[in-house]
Amino acid sequence: MNSPAPSKSLPAALAGRPKLLAALALATLAVVALWLAFRPAKSNAQPDLFEVNRGDFLVSIVEGGTLEAVDEISIRSEVEGTARIIFIVPEGSYVKAGDLLVELDSSSSQDAVNQQQINVEKAQFALIQAEQQLEIQKSVVDSEIQAAELKVEFAASDLEKFAKGEALQTQRDAQIEITNVLETLQIAQERLEWSEKLFKEGFESKANLDKDRLTVSQTRLKLEQAEKALWMIETFDNPKKKRTLESALEEAKENLERVKLQGERKLAQSEADVEAQRKTLDLNTQKLERDKQQLLATKIYAPQDGLVVYGSAGGGHFSSESLIEEGAVVRNRQEMIKLPDVSEMKLRVKIHETHITQVRIGQPAYVVLDSMPDQRFQGIVNRVAPLPDSQSRWGNPDLKVYATEILVTDKLPDVKPGVSARAEIIITNLTDTLTVPLQAVTTRKGKQVVYLASAPTEPVPVVIGEYNTKFIQITSGVKDGDKVLLAPPLDPNEKDLGGSILATGDKLPVANTNLLRPTVEGNELNGGPGNVGPGEPGRRERNGDRSRTGPTDAARTEIGGAPPGNGESRTNNFREMMKKFDADGDGKLSDSERSTMRGAFRQMAPREGSNSPAGPRRN
Repeated sequence: MNSPAPSKSLPAALAGRPKLLAALALATLAVVALWLAFRPAKSNAQPDLFEVNRGDFLVSIVEGGTLEAVDEISIRSEVEGTARIIFIVPEGSYVKAGDLLVELDSSSSQDAVNQQQINVEKAQFALIQAEQQLEIQKSVVDSEIQAAELKVEFAASDLEKFAKGEALQTQRDAQIEITNVLETLQIAQERLEWSEKLFKEGFESKANLDKDRLTVSQTRLKLEQAEKALWMIETFDNPKKKRTLESALEEAKENLERVKLQGERKLAQSEADVEAQRKTLDLNTQKLERDKQQLLATKIYAPQDGLVVYGSAGGGHFSSESLIEEGAVVRNRQEMIKLPDVSEMKLRVKIHETHITQVRIGQPAYVVLDSMPDQRFQGIVNRVAPLPDSQSRWGNPDLKVYATEILVTDKLPDVKPGVSARAEIIITNLTDTLTVPLQAVTTRKGKQVVYLASAPTEPVPVVIGEYNTKFIQITSGVKDGDKVLLAPPLDPNEKDLGGSILATGDKLPVANTNLLRPTVEGNELNGGPGNVGPGEPGRRERNGDRSRTGPTDAARTEIGGAPPGNGESRTNNFREMMKKFDADGDGKLSDSERSTMRGAFRQMAPREGSNSPAGPRRN
């Protein structure tokens, strides 16, 4: 009746004695460890197998990345040169449109605006002076042109006056003078005749007669003078005066043209001065507006609602740019703040070049946040970069990845940009197909094969299809229920993992190679020590830009070798040569046998060098 009492009191006793409980636990662990260490090993370890079966096969690509906002505005410094931050909103805060985000030092911008305002006012005054000077110059030019035109008009009037009045009047005056003299002469002659008659009859004195004679003589002289004066007027005076007036008219006209040209030049210069001053004013005004914009750019306001995220230094660890903070100096166009719209997010991942051909825009995808691994969100491939990401090549030049954007279509919780996440892009979902693990498929002589458990040494060619990170599709070669080896046997003749392209036993292309040189004692015919004379096998001679090794193809054929390109190996050439010159059959070349071989090669060497002069021999 009381037998169960000790069993019920045992846990209570152990609980009251923790040292005893620890000792029992250690003893139990020691027994288990000894059993594991000394248990008998399996005598015949079975290879790992996988049974081929049909089913659905999901082909997808899983890559990690960071969340970004689809609609994101970058706030950059628009101040020319550099500027110091004197205020910036805390990172991670939410701002409304119109809130002050950043304030830069505006002292230099304010000084530039003040100085430029003075320059604008000076330019305005200079423009007014130039315009007034232009108006004055126009008035002066008009006066000069009018004066020159008056001179032309006066000269033309003088010429017309002379031609139509003065010349005729002068000529007519001379003719009238001649007429008067002729009449006076006629009267004087009649009076002289009358005086002579009276003198003969004694009624006139001698003195009066002489006086009448003198009057006639003087009148004749006056007539001669009048006729000469008329001739001089018609011959010299009138033509000279006419030519002088014509010359004056021509000079007045030419002077008018000169005055007009000079006036145009003066006006053009004044207009150019006005245009230069106007452009100077425009440039100064534009610079004033730009300086005012620079002054306004020292205060940056939020263009939209969003989350404040500081920009990073553009050059990474090697950048000379300081972090974004109060007191930091930023350059022109440097990104200071990002304002992402977190209502719509995208995931940026980088796809390796081996999978990029499978990714297409519009493919479905699932996104899982690292902070919420038990919840997934639907998405769609929105963009695939056409070229590899250049920034990824800094750390590893051989790495080729393509930036891919996945638009998250489901509503995300309250997450911020920069959160780590993983995306699984659905390439295809095959139904009722055969699949095996990736490691079960290997390559043998350029073909994909698997090894069945029923014949583990015989490769079975298969035709593969799609694959993911674990399994690969088999379209033909195996059937449902077959068991394949997960670790195919190693073939030492297959291509190595170091990058070798050709495997042992592969058929090589026909190539024009040098003679395969035999190996003798001391490796002297393969470039090792030994006394090999010129023209012998193993000794390379150069003649100009031509190099050769050993005898010609004809010599090799005659001696027992084979020309390059016939597929014979080094071993066959060596065996043929040994049969040719190893007289005693001991497998080695003695001194006499080696001399015989050298003599044979010397006899064959002139055939090869018959088309080119032989080079110097080297011993």
